[in-house]
Amino acid sequence: MKQLVKKILPPKVLHAAVDIRDRKRLSAVPSCPLDESHLRIGKDFDSPIPFFSDPATGSLWQVVHDEICGSFADNHIMGGINPGDRRALFYLVWTLKPMSVLEVGTHIGASTLYIARALKYVSDDAKVTTVDILDVNNPETGAWKKLGLPMSPATCADHLDCLDHIVFKTSPSLEFMERARDKFDLIFLDGDHSASAVYREVSAALRILNDDGVILLHDYYPNARPLFPDGNVISGPYRAMQRIAVENPKIEVKPLGALPWETKQGSHMTSLALVARRHK
Repeated sequence: MKQLVKKILPPKVLHAAVDIRDRKRLSAVPSCPLDESHLRIGKDFDSPIPFFSDPATGSLWQVVHDEICGSFADNHIMGGINPGDRRALFYLVWTLKPMSVLEVGTHIGASTLYIARALKYVSDDAKVTTVDILDVNNPETGAWKKLGLPMSPATCADHLDCLDHIVFKTSPSLEFMERARDKFDLIFLDGDHSASAVYREVSAALRILNDDGVILLHDYYPNARPLFPDGNVISGPYRAMQRIAVENPKIEVKPLGALPWETKQGSHMTSLALVARRHK
């Protein structure tokens, strides 16, 4: 039925209906703690272009990208984060050099592999813990098999010699973060994109963030407006951050905007956005 509704309704009408439902559900969520004290100061990201313009990082990425493309085609058909965003993730991890990364939403492991390969250059001890509600490596539950990929995320990581840098966890994101005892330098939220889920996930992420840490959002559409030619919008992360900014004005969002390379649909725009602490 849901698929039928999506086919019948124009995208703008469907988006408006989803947005209304999302905002209603968000308003019903009780206020959560929003301690910004561990976030990196936002002015450090006022000009994100230096993250993406270093030739040495580009050369390193090209080597890694060519290797990973042996398992993941250089397109968006297979699902998962688009190739341009994967490149941005690699550059960010290599530049920020976190020792501990948490990824919410493993899916087929595309972003996981780029994060892990960047961490491999950061330190032998650097790791990404990737959490998904499904067992992503099981052919019965993992999306990789249904999408026709030849290997599970774990097998692919083993072939790419970065499995030692990945910890796979099967759990609802909030349950995992609420019971987590470890803290993380970088937390990438790319799971449930509903406003209510993102609001609670950001609150939980702030609790387990190391000092000078960074939260990275995916599918953040500023002002809930389209970023790509197809006109589609995922408004949940933006609505969640709207509420967070009201409840704690010291927290701000830094959308990465246009990248120096293509992302999808012929566009250079990315829906990646950094969550940071406002400077004064």
